[in-house]
Amino acid sequence: MLDACTFVAGDLLPEEMAAIGRSEAFAGCDGEPDKFGWIRANHKGLTLMLSTERAKLKVKGSLPTFANGNNLELLTYAQMQRTLPAFAAAVGLPMNRLVIVGGELSVDIEPSTSPQSYLETLQHHKHSKFCMVLPSSTSARPLEYVAVHTEFNLKLYNKNKWAKQLGLPVLAGHHKLRYEIVMKQARAINALWNRSQTTLADLLSPEFYAAAAAELEQRWKEIVREQPLDFTGLKKYDRLLLAAGYKAEYWRGLKADSPLVTYKRTRKRHRELVEGSRKRVGLNEYDQRLPLALAALLPPVATSQNDTFLHTFSPVEISPLRIERAAAAPSLVNDASGGDGASGGGLPASSPCQPADDDEREQPTNGRGPDLTNRYASSPCQPDDDEREPTTTAARRCHTCDRILTSTSSRAKFCSELEWDKLGKRCRNAASNPLHNTLRAVKRILSQSTLFDQRPYLRIPEPIRAAVLAAAA
Repeated sequence: MLDACTFVAGDLLPEEMAAIGRSEAFAGCDGEPDKFGWIRANHKGLTLMLSTERAKLKVKGSLPTFANGNNLELLTYAQMQRTLPAFAAAVGLPMNRLVIVGGELSVDIEPSTSPQSYLETLQHHKHSKFCMVLPSSTSARPLEYVAVHTEFNLKLYNKNKWAKQLGLPVLAGHHKLRYEIVMKQARAINALWNRSQTTLADLLSPEFYAAAAAELEQRWKEIVREQPLDFTGLKKYDRLLLAAGYKAEYWRGLKADSPLVTYKRTRKRHRELVEGSRKRVGLNEYDQRLPLALAALLPPVATSQNDTFLHTFSPVEISPLRIERAAAAPSLVNDASGGDGASGGGLPASSPCQPADDDEREQPTNGRGPDLTNRYASSPCQPDDDEREPTTTAARRCHTCDRILTSTSSRAKFCSELEWDKLGKRCRNAASNPLHNTLRAVKRILSQSTLFDQRPYLRIPEPIRAAVLAAAA
């Protein structure tokens, strides 16, 4: 399930660097650094870069190539159990010291005919068009199609035709489509199973394989391609919408020229039409073979009890960690059921973390002045004690939600917006909004003409009272 990966080991101790120098991977290395200060070595398809000044090691390469000499066949879970300890031994470091910062989640689908016709029907994934990689000199048509995103890419290509060009042995009449999610950032891999980091040792966890399989299946469902449509029983408008909805340009134009409510209503109707057409046409060969291909790579504990692939790869069954993350972070899975990428997630309208209107916040009291103490109340985003992660002395945690902070900045106090998107902004706002809202209300009260000074009678929480009155003066 894992192909090419990138591992990093930082803050190496002198004895660890000595162990790396004595390792099998650096056995034939002259030890001379290049102009950038890296000592480079190659071993069984791996590229290793060691910097004594930075006390850092980078390892790039394909795990199947390390084990078998090429990546024509992916490694099963049983094979990974033998390969990963050998990988760590060749590098000279323990498995928990190698942190994965990039990798390819891969699966092979073996259709009955060449996958080239299927590849040419690919349109887009979440409005990112599939780009055709230029063919090589020995191929007249592109072999690889890629949809680019910020944190990951989707890649599909004709694996057997690629292998023939490299001179690898391929069975006659045998066809293979390789489908990959290229994780370009560490946080994309960590978000799969809600971890702050993922090491080489974690790749032996059945939970990681279950989460990776669920991610592969979910992204596959979100791919939009040209396929046979069944217009039986549809009205003229629905027929036109079903045909036009496969083009990303149609949705961009509709979003620019129509109200948002119209755009959302049209997207919902198109999803219903597509689902109805798929039921009438039936699953294609690739949709039927994908769950079986994933099941062949998973550990036995991740397969279902009744051996039906629809149950085997149910997100509830195989990835409970992702469901827990969904409960804590609704914006991260907001579009999981839609599959079209029209909505970008976000807080629901009834979220307790959204600040109320000013009119709703100000409640007059019995002649004692406005009660502003609720503005400084504990954040509704704060989890209960039984929902908090176990506190460790080494980990820095968000002051609002108590998540472990993965930012390298020692000054970070809240979840990063780059990592958690709107959830990170919620954590920051939950801490700053009480002060800002109180200051705004005080300024509005003091701007009114009165017969006496109201400041002594304002009910402001003591921790911020001096700062608010000084700023409002």
